[in-house]
Amino acid sequence: MRTSLTLAIILAATATSPIFADTVAAQQVLTFSPTDGSAGEWSYNGAGILSFDQSITIDSGLGSNYDALVGAHVYLPAFQISGIPGAPYTLTPLGNSQITIKSADNSVTYMTGTLAMGDLGTLGTVAGGYTEFKADISNVFITHEGSALGSAALALLEKLGMPALDFDLSFSGGSGVGYRSFADMLDRGGLGSGGFSGAMSVPEPATFVLLGFSGLAILRKRRK
Repeated sequence: MRTSLTLAIILAATATSPIFADTVAAQQVLTFSPTDGSAGEWSYNGAGILSFDQSITIDSGLGSNYDALVGAHVYLPAFQISGIPGAPYTLTPLGNSQITIKSADNSVTYMTGTLAMGDLGTLGTVAGGYTEFKADISNVFITHEGSALGSAALALLEKLGMPALDFDLSFSGGSGVGYRSFADMLDRGGLGSGGFSGAMSVPEPATFVLLGFSGLAILRKRRK
């Protein structure tokens, strides 16, 4: 299981921030990453656009590598990256902001949702996207084929009637010619690429601490 880098990024950004005593609940429903054996990665064009080669598959459902959804394809939109150097950047989906999960042969759609804008925090050569715990994906819809798939992850979403999901991305490999960090790549307009992973989550009984980070932001969810 790949471990998200988002937690380390938030901890570094909030090292001197006040801690507030409160709790929230969360459960990771599915994780995804580039297909094993593929050249799947993110790419940055040096002019504000970050995209994916779309060779992305589900790694786990409800923490299991045997969920019926494992191996399905995830389609992510490209992002416009904007922001002021030294501050969290903003990720804005370009064109169609829909996230889609399809069968391995791309013939059947299992789930769709609409991805909102999110933040992008950097730490050295890594970065974390959508680090705030909130409803990043709205209009979540599970198709008839998704319901019939036998996926425990999709069955949970249907049972809870969740219309929205939390979303997060982790990026690695942000170094290259003329720059040495992810932020430097963005600020200098460098070309870059590297590996990534992500997750979608819904509530479950679990405890997390609220941190002060440009207002209240939530410490990223437990990784299984």
